[in-house]
Parts: sequence; C-alpha cells; structure tokens
Amino acid sequence: MDCVELSCELPIEAEELLPEILDPLIVLGAQVGEAEGRVVSLRVFVDSGRAGESARVRGALEEAGARRIEVRVVEDQDWLAGYREAARPFAAGRGWWIDPRPDAPTPPPIGRRRLAIEPRTAFGSGTHESTCLVLAALEDLSVRGSSVLDVGTGSGILAIAADRLGARSVIGFDVDRDATWVARRTAVEQDWPARALLFTGTIAAIGECRFDIVLCNMIAEQFRPLLPELHRILEPTGVVVLSGMLVAELESVGSELRRAGLAVRDERRSGEWLSLTAVRSDG
Repeated sequence: MDCVELSCELPIEAEELLPEILDPLIVLGAQVGEAEGRVVSLRVFVDSGRAGESARVRGALEEAGARRIEVRVVEDQDWLAGYREAARPFAAGRGWWIDPRPDAPTPPPIGRRRLAIEPRTAFGSGTHESTCLVLAALEDLSVRGSSVLDVGTGSGILAIAADRLGARSVIGFDVDRDATWVARRTAVEQDWPARALLFTGTIAAIGECRFDIVLCNMIAEQFRPLLPELHRILEPTGVVVLSGMLVAELESVGSELRRAGLAVRDERRSGEWLSLTAVRSDG
C-alpha cells in the first residue's frame, strides 16, 4: 500500500501535544526526529487511498505551528527494517539488557536480565526516557509475588519486565489492537515462557479486580482522566507508577493526583521527562 508522507519542522513545545493533534485524524503513524534548536523534525504517514486526509493532517500541523511542510507519495515498505538492522543491545536501569534482535540474540552481561524487544509499530522499544524510568522504578518495587497491571501496554515491555521480576500475575491492555498483537508477539520471543495476559480494551474491562502495582506510561493528557480509576483498582497498600510526563508538568499532575486520592512517594527524572510513584492516601 502506497502512502502519503508529510514532513515538517514542528516547534519543540508542540511535541508533547502531538498525540492530541493527531488523535482525530486517520494516520498510519508518525516519526519524531531529534531536536535542533527549538524545533523537531516530524514525518506523518497517511493512507494514499483516503482522499482529503493528507490535507486535513497538513491543516492540523499548520495550526500547531509547523513550517516547511513537504508532501510526497512513497511506495509501500517496512519503515522499521533499516532501524532494526542497525539497532544494538543496550543496558537500562541497574539490571536490564534490552536486545532489539530476537532473531540474533546477544547474551546479557553478568547481572543483567535480557528483554527481547524488537522495534515495531507499538510504543515501548526501551529507548525512550519514559520507558526507562518505569523499568528503573520496577527494580525498586516488591514485584515478586505481586499482581501487576500495565495500562496502555504498547509493545508489552513493562508487562513482560514485571513478569521477569517474578510477579504473581500480570495483565496488560491497550485500546490499539495492533499494539496488543505486537505485545503478544514480543512476549513469545523472551528467554522464558512469559505469562502476561494481554488484551485489547479499556480499563473498564478490569471490573472489580485490584492490583498491587499499576504501571501507566503515557502522556499526561491521556492518563489524567484515568486517575480516579487507577485509584479504584489499586490495593490499599499498592503503588502506581506514572510516566510519560514532562518535568514542567510536575506541579499540575501532583495536584490532580492529590484530588484523586494518590500521594507521590517517589519521583525520577531523565532529561525533561519525569515519572512518579504514588500510593493511596485514603483517610
């Protein structure tokens, strides 16, 4: 399937709003490049068979302040093939070893646990700061024997990592059916029989279940509406790890956590990115 590629320079302050900008549109995906000064390079891909959609995307980008917008038709291809070929294993946290090549595994250094995470279309290859922050937080939690929920599981990396640390049960879900497919495929590529239950759906499907640990790696605009539900499904002595927010959002997110009955116990930072570990503050 051919597609239309829209490339542009996007103001750096608009990067965090990109999911909100693209959400109402029908796009195949987006790729954000490195920041140069006050802009980041951006490529958005649209199905060439959807008449008028590329024009809608262009209009949304222009409203967000994008400049130097270029549009071209590109032939069907595996967009991640080149990246996968060049990707190399890397260390994360104190004890993780992220291996992007399940077809040619690299043994982890002594003292590190290998996670086979091939870069695919779902978020969570282990390279983004927000994912690394949660992986590091998991190492400081009492995961063994605990029940874990991964909200918006993406590639499944966090659910699989919790399973690797000995969680009693792990559930991960995503509203994106393709993400769930990626997560399930990622699970079977591990060095052990990963037992995470992965499904497509919303948090409503959890029902009355409660969890010792809840992981939520998504931008603040996406997890804010979920905070009351995260409080509800958390065991009285449980913890929730929130990541994907910017350091500049600490004060506003902290206020919303307090209103939802959650108290921040720990925070981690990596560059401009922030993760918070919170507990129930009932009573």
